[in-house]
Amino acid sequence: MLVSLRRQFEYVAFSFIAFPIRFLSAKMVYRLGKIFGCLLFKFGGKRKKIARTNLDIAFGDSKTSLEKEKIILSSFCNSALSLLQCVWVEASPKERIKKIIPNPPTGIESFQKCLERKKGMFVLVAHYGNWELMGIAHGYLGVTPLHSIVRKLDNPYLDRLAENFRSVSGNSIFYKTEPPLRMVRTVKKNGCVAVMMDQNTAKGGIFVDFFGKPAATARSIALLSLATGAAIFPFFSFPGKNGQYKVQYGPEISFSPSGDKEKDIFDLTQKCEEFLESVIREIPEPWMWVHRRWKTRPPEEGGASVYP
Repeated sequence: MLVSLRRQFEYVAFSFIAFPIRFLSAKMVYRLGKIFGCLLFKFGGKRKKIARTNLDIAFGDSKTSLEKEKIILSSFCNSALSLLQCVWVEASPKERIKKIIPNPPTGIESFQKCLERKKGMFVLVAHYGNWELMGIAHGYLGVTPLHSIVRKLDNPYLDRLAENFRSVSGNSIFYKTEPPLRMVRTVKKNGCVAVMMDQNTAKGGIFVDFFGKPAATARSIALLSLATGAAIFPFFSFPGKNGQYKVQYGPEISFSPSGDKEKDIFDLTQKCEEFLESVIREIPEPWMWVHRRWKTRPPEEGGASVYP
């Protein structure tokens, strides 16, 4: 009973805060996102420490302490802005998405050619830029829907809001708890399944190199791609000026199987992580540095913790 009341209160509180945001201009939402991001940075506490640990792992001494602090601040601002923009766009998605992503995406032709093979596709995305609005914009292109794999929110009222928003332009979602068979069926029908491989995988993953340190990573995408012949195609949004984004498709992750199943799964997973790393390394600010990417450790490390 208390849990239900708490979740209803969370929903009402979110709705109360979100309501006035819908009446703001895109420029005002951008400014507000910067303000909230600065507040998150100032009072970040534990999350700031996690982000700093991640940056120390990723860049070592190649970036100064001041440079790392600036990246953390920018990352906090990006997260705050992304959430506010999603709330703002939800009021009139088809019209407002054009103000956030005003220009046509690059690489869409390669994406369409990949679809012409009729073997389906896994779309490689990350918690980078505004990944939610990037997906909404894709749906309005009318090329093919994205079927995104997501975690169900603990609050069922907020989860329903999130599901409705993510599917507003014709996309759909798969929950992580659902059987992989649904994904396989979608791919075999030449569908596109969007997956995030930049998060820690606590169970069932494999350890591949990510910024020079073993990181527990889902093996299922490489496994299913090799089994079905489906391509793996990156999809990213890059922040521009005044809260706008540039969207880029591709290039396709090319891979030639050796015939050794386990080795191929490992090598293809590693290739995906190398691509993610290359994007983040070049422009690190839009990535969500507060996630404990290296939380799960290999058995040989004896349970040593990376994070304070």
